[in-house]
Amino acid sequence: MPRPKIILASSILILLAVTGIFLSQKTAVHTAKDVPGWSWILGGVTISIDAGHGGVDPGAVGVNKTLEKDVNLQVSKRLQVLFTQAGSKVVMLREQDRDFGTSLSLLQRKREDLAYRIQTAMESQAKIYLSIHANSFSDQRQHGPQVFYHPESDGGKLLAESIQQSLNKVGTKEREAKANQSYFILKNTDMVAVTIEVGFLSNPEEEKKLNESAYQQQLAMAIFEGVGNYLAKEQPVAAAD
Repeated sequence: MPRPKIILASSILILLAVTGIFLSQKTAVHTAKDVPGWSWILGGVTISIDAGHGGVDPGAVGVNKTLEKDVNLQVSKRLQVLFTQAGSKVVMLREQDRDFGTSLSLLQRKREDLAYRIQTAMESQAKIYLSIHANSFSDQRQHGPQVFYHPESDGGKLLAESIQQSLNKVGTKEREAKANQSYFILKNTDMVAVTIEVGFLSNPEEEKKLNESAYQQQLAMAIFEGVGNYLAKEQPVAAAD
């Protein structure tokens, strides 16, 4: 039986209030009118959340030995809670420290892992694919979360820009969403997909923040908000009748 709209609306308003608290360090507290579509738009939407790397593949390694796979999973689990509470159907591609390859060759195992993730997301018929990662660069001064989309995906571009706008309220540097056709996930999905680099593990200060549960929650809230804003713009308020 579909969830009554009044209950869903109340749940979203509570989440919006919490979002405002977490983002208030750099912005004013959000009100219901800031995202009018959220009272109905997230219910029933299937969202695939992919915590990048895992198992034998640690991803990037921070200056102080933080493993990217661990940060990715923590942020992804927080996202899972937020979307589930909003009435979305969440497909988690991994919920523990593991990969999905079986080959002894690490390169082949990585290929198998990526193929499994894409196949699982496609079979779920998810509307949105969120690939969660953390960045690393030789210049340790680089910092701030950034969102990427495939250049041929109009929906991906709009979603990436929406999430980036929300992440800029949390991060210490304002960035722009960027097109990228080299990400394997973005090239091989037929759904609206984005890759979210939540920060730079190569920056010691940002690495420390990425290990903090409060900051992980801020990042998750910002991504959640960005998805909600994207969906609200995609389907006008008239659909709420």
